[in-house]
Amino acid sequence: MKFFATTFSGLEDVVALELMRLSLNDVQADVGKVFFSGSLEDCVKVNFAGQTVNRVFLLLLREKVTGLDDIEKAAASVDYTSVIGRKQSFAVQAERIGVHDFTSLDIAARVGKAVLDSFKAITGVRLCVDLNNPDVEIYVILRGEELLMGVNTSGESLHRRWYRTAYHRAALSPTVANAMVKLSGWKSDECLIDPFCGSGTIPLEAAVHGLEVSPGLRKHLALEKLVLFSREAVEKIRESLIRREKIGEILNVLGFDVSPLWIAVADSSRLSSGLGDSVRFGVADVMRLVEVLTTEVDKVVCNPPFGLRIRLKEPEKFYTNAFKSIHQACPHASLTVIVNKPTIASKALEAAGYSVTSSRKILLGPVAAYILTAV
Repeated sequence: MKFFATTFSGLEDVVALELMRLSLNDVQADVGKVFFSGSLEDCVKVNFAGQTVNRVFLLLLREKVTGLDDIEKAAASVDYTSVIGRKQSFAVQAERIGVHDFTSLDIAARVGKAVLDSFKAITGVRLCVDLNNPDVEIYVILRGEELLMGVNTSGESLHRRWYRTAYHRAALSPTVANAMVKLSGWKSDECLIDPFCGSGTIPLEAAVHGLEVSPGLRKHLALEKLVLFSREAVEKIRESLIRREKIGEILNVLGFDVSPLWIAVADSSRLSSGLGDSVRFGVADVMRLVEVLTTEVDKVVCNPPFGLRIRLKEPEKFYTNAFKSIHQACPHASLTVIVNKPTIASKALEAAGYSVTSSRKILLGPVAAYILTAV
């Protein structure tokens, strides 16, 4: 069977590597998604254990089309009886990328009609459409002339973590934070700090990574409603992944922020996470970091203010001073940072004594961001 997992554009290789480490076959990175082959059990495993994945879809169709008629014809060729029960409701979510003379709503309408017609032709039953809370969501994406159709096996995005008790206005997506931890090369026996931790996303995701936590175990997934999946098989995979987790082990992960309010929120999320004392948070100004650190640091992973939601009058000066302080406090640590002004950040890093070793562009919705690694 064929599946695809979605991610933020620019992180496809990180997701591909994670899927390969989960023993998936035929893993192929694409734009904003990664294809893989496997069984239904493999799909369950990715939904439960994937740390950098946003959603997982069962691939129904992948082909080239030239217009709405082609889209409807292609969608009508699929047998939906194996993925939608006779008494279940469904909805179609469509996304369109590129220049077309029709909208994503037009695509959804045509595909919805094709699903209804195809199902009725085979079973004699007219399916119920529920746009608000469907049992089955059919996802359609048209990129240029390539049409993809899949069944959403995740439900809401897997980046929505169970531990969040409040949202910082400049919070980073947990799947991006997790990817940054992986890109930093941090190992669970090393010390990692985030001196701009805000609500604690990066340190908490470091714990998820280091303790081999399966985030999806703590969510209600769409696959629980799908007729394809055996409840017994799902529970068997759940139990095996629970046994794999290392909750209770102590990690050396520290998060600091200048705001006592957000440190309180971060600690609240830590308590709600059930991850024990693997992460510690404290109030500290990044400019005085050397005064609070009492241990040798191996990796610094952080999301400093972008200047979008939090205004920075002089971003280069701020970054330079902050990076100098980090370098002074953590002289032997590598630094992995996400910014929206890579040129300014690179200059600041060099002025602080760092050498930038890698840079990658990612897209956070309409916003371009850059993950820089420096030593």
